[in-house]
Amino acid sequence: MVRIEYDDFVRTGPGTIAGRYLRSFWQPVYQARDLGQARARPIRVMGVDLTLYRGEDSTPHLIDHRCPHRGLQLSVGRIEGDAIRCFYHGWKFGADGRCLEQPAERPPFCDKIRVRSYPVREYLGLIFAYLGEGAPPPLPRYPDFEDFEGVLEQECYRRACSYFQNLENSIDHVHVGFVHHGQAGSFDGVRDSPRIRAEESPWGITCHIERPSGRKGMSQFGMPNVFHLQGLPNDPEIAGHREFLAWWVPIDDTSHVQFGVYAVRVSAEKARLYLARQSARAGARTMPHAALAERILAGEIDLADVDPATTDMVRLVDDISQIGQGRIVDRNNDCTGQSDAGVVLIRKLWARELAAFRDGAPLTPWRYDGATLQVAKS
Repeated sequence: MVRIEYDDFVRTGPGTIAGRYLRSFWQPVYQARDLGQARARPIRVMGVDLTLYRGEDSTPHLIDHRCPHRGLQLSVGRIEGDAIRCFYHGWKFGADGRCLEQPAERPPFCDKIRVRSYPVREYLGLIFAYLGEGAPPPLPRYPDFEDFEGVLEQECYRRACSYFQNLENSIDHVHVGFVHHGQAGSFDGVRDSPRIRAEESPWGITCHIERPSGRKGMSQFGMPNVFHLQGLPNDPEIAGHREFLAWWVPIDDTSHVQFGVYAVRVSAEKARLYLARQSARAGARTMPHAALAERILAGEIDLADVDPATTDMVRLVDDISQIGQGRIVDRNNDCTGQSDAGVVLIRKLWARELAAFRDGAPLTPWRYDGATLQVAKS
């Protein structure tokens, strides 16, 4: 039997083993607030172009990218009820992909035409899609992020490298002491780098972190591409870390989107003030972190020359450390150590599951349980 290699993890287009595996799970594909009522947007997921639109009743729908008549992208069409009408010649498609009208055809042949449609759900401020074959599994739920006093924030950003580099970075806790050194919630990577212990859990991987200073932490990785952690603080007025969930979803093999939801557990008045400060910080960030990272990696500017108030520094330094490895990395020359215990285990689990998926063998029934899969800041 052919061995599963690292390259199998990062190739996610149609027909690839990793692409088929990822498509068998619900994946976030868009921020809900960015899709207005009766609006459509083109999106790209795992090398496939799609049309995401919200009907007049605010329900989101996902269908193929192009009209089968003459190939115009459907995202420029007009929303009518829960259907979308092609901008070019007016062919109309329902949310289930059926062609409903062909105004210029006498007689119409609607019953012979359809585009593919995909199940979608709106949850935690994100739009999730099931892109696999057959009936979708139940959408996973995260009750601790559903009902609490405070703020539930959503974010997404694009990064110009393989999603697997961000996925592995999540469980690489040593990098925080170097890449994020000097930022709130970080530590001295030279004098206080942690010991890492990783073990398989019912959801994926539990990672235990213990630093020489005595500080301990814990994070949870969920197969195939979810992460749960107490993230770095982002506001001096709010004590402690922000609990967050993150997903890394490929756009194609050399770029991806991170979708995240953050729980900031504060009183209503503190939440109002926090959101005002967040808005002010966002307004001052006039320098896109992705563009800055490319210039730094090209040697055009130095990181030390960047004004931290003008960009998202957490994203910028992660851009540098991940994109700087290359768009897709050849891992054959990796020299991993004990600090890479989580990274090594991720690769083992992925290789095991992809082999089982390829061979039609039983897959691990990964299950999130917030009561037993605790997280703690490190």
